[in-house]
Amino acid sequence: MELSLPIRIISVDGEHTAGDAIQKASAALTNDELVIFPTETVYGIGAKATSEVARTRLQKAKGRDPGKPMTLHISDRDQLGAWIQEPGDQAERLMNAFWPGPLTIVFPVGEEGLGVRLPSHPVARQLIRDCGPLVATSANLSGDPACTDAASAIAAVGDHATIALDSGPSPLGEASTVIRLSQDGEFEMLREGLISASMIRKALRGFRTILFVCTGNTCRSPMAQAICEDLLAKNLDCSTDDLKDRGFHIHSSGIASGGGPATEQARLTMDKMGLSIDGHHSRQLASEDVEDADLIISLSRSHMDVIRSHFPEATNRVHLINDTGISDPIGGGEDVYRRCAEEIKLALVNRWMEGIISQ
Repeated sequence: MELSLPIRIISVDGEHTAGDAIQKASAALTNDELVIFPTETVYGIGAKATSEVARTRLQKAKGRDPGKPMTLHISDRDQLGAWIQEPGDQAERLMNAFWPGPLTIVFPVGEEGLGVRLPSHPVARQLIRDCGPLVATSANLSGDPACTDAASAIAAVGDHATIALDSGPSPLGEASTVIRLSQDGEFEMLREGLISASMIRKALRGFRTILFVCTGNTCRSPMAQAICEDLLAKNLDCSTDDLKDRGFHIHSSGIASGGGPATEQARLTMDKMGLSIDGHHSRQLASEDVEDADLIISLSRSHMDVIRSHFPEATNRVHLINDTGISDPIGGGEDVYRRCAEEIKLALVNRWMEGIISQ
């Protein structure tokens, strides 16, 4: 019979995770002991992944079937290679979209599969970086509610751990989403958390809803929308009217208030390229536009900064059309608008079209 050791509670600041607390916890894990640690979702209790002794202790601490698999926790994508050599295209899309973050991916490895998570909490990542990958589970008895603070985690499973890292309440306070990937790239939702099934589907299908944003949605962004639709249709050998049937939705909006038509020079420029924006009415960017878009392409750096500031959850989906942005042609003549349209087309061809189509 194993004797339980008194648990040591160490307060750790998420901004200073490389100090004495992490070293002590890492040493305990290396010594086959269990450690309670924070993640962005709930508190976890973990063991060194390569220690069979510690893994057995963890199953006993959880109070569940020893045959039930536990989740591998890694600190970065480089650590995944020792466990999953070829994740596959679908897994890569999900990892790019949601890692680090509250998504556990069960890879099709062996009979049970292997669940892997890359948490975003700085304390968890530094701990795993120092001692190597952990197998971990939520710090509660099987069937009980997950714990979102160190005190409740210690009350639940503290008898089995030697160190608890207390970093305050879990920022998200909800368990991670868990999905199982099949060999053919399909997914099964095992537990829906903050990342919904629709968000998973959107990430898997790639850049399908594309939003162009400029200032007033009267020249640059409607021209970008029309040019993008034309390029897509030609690459897919279909008409622009058929793009929606192919799963592509191209939109545009502006930071400023909407309601007006495209500028006359923008309409003339598109006419000369064999395109039409005659029926365009400008739209002001709305939260629904940002939420629905898989890819948001800003026409200038200032637009990108505004969107990221107002919609921080969309930061990873907002990108500048090229390295410098494209100057506003408003008030300019035919040559100014022609150069603007040419810059937009060049940026789309060189930077965006291959990725959009391949997704």
